[in-house]
Amino acid sequence: MSALALAAQASTIENGNFTPLITSGALPDSPSAHVDANTASSAFSGVVSINIVYPDASGKQLSYICSGALVGKRTVVSAGHCVDIDGHGTVIDLKKPNNAVRVVFNNTGDKYTAIINASSVNMNPNYQGFGYCPPGINSFCVNDDISVITLAQDAPASARSYKIAANRLNAGTHITMAGYGTSGDGVNGYYVNPSFHVKRTGENYVDLFDGNDEQGWGGANEVWYADFDGNGKDTFCSLFHACSPVLPNDRESGIGGGDSGGPSFVNMYGELMLAANNTFSGTFSGQTPGTFGTYFGGILLSSYKNYLGAAAGEGITFVPEPGSLALLGLGAVLLLRSRRRVA
Repeated sequence: MSALALAAQASTIENGNFTPLITSGALPDSPSAHVDANTASSAFSGVVSINIVYPDASGKQLSYICSGALVGKRTVVSAGHCVDIDGHGTVIDLKKPNNAVRVVFNNTGDKYTAIINASSVNMNPNYQGFGYCPPGINSFCVNDDISVITLAQDAPASARSYKIAANRLNAGTHITMAGYGTSGDGVNGYYVNPSFHVKRTGENYVDLFDGNDEQGWGGANEVWYADFDGNGKDTFCSLFHACSPVLPNDRESGIGGGDSGGPSFVNMYGELMLAANNTFSGTFSGQTPGTFGTYFGGILLSSYKNYLGAAAGEGITFVPEPGSLALLGLGAVLLLRSRRRVA
């Protein structure tokens, strides 16, 4: 397995093997400083936690936590592997006994505003399991990792519904991430357990991209990457000359295993719009997971407009980027496939 694109599993609540999400910088910044207030006025009121439960082969019930974003009254976008029950692209069957996907809303200051069962789950058909590539592609593929969850009833009126940014992201685009997973800081790594009602946020810049795996890495970019800069470490700049800005210590964040399906937003027209999901994290040799210098990324939703439109049980809103409001492209685009030989 490549040193890139590791740690992509949903967090198992039962056995304590937690996949991390939003992290903080060094002191005086801390994970608690990144916690969202869970109010209706929050820009992140439509960011949800997701509980996925099903029995394993022995009949033991498993329980996972992921994150997602509301894009319609009954539609949530998350990661494909969150609803993949065997790691090979087999979507959870909600008709089977003991299988369930529950979406948790936290947006009125209460512990849980609402918990709504999914009526159906749709996984991108090109997703065949984390790391698996199309025939003829000899690599480690993280592409196509998207799912669409349809709720059995309308989301609470207090939950924000997000539009999707339809134009491609450029290197150097500023993003804001949100999710419910494990946290920590850039010095020590991960040490705070995930929670269905504790939502954290952080920021970063997109650095690098992968193209379409079905086209031999050609075509539109499908995967984005960023590094967690701090304490003098800017890994992608040092290794690959992808030198995006570094945010202040209390804003720069990492996300360990964005397989939680949590959202990455861009600010357009004065509001947060959903640009990507968060699906993986990784380390280079000698790094501690979650610390400064590690990396993470996910899936660019602009490349999956057709899938999202078809999978949603209702109309979702795609917003084109105006030519006069370009998303801060620095032009430092480098296909990650060229780095997969790096250990």
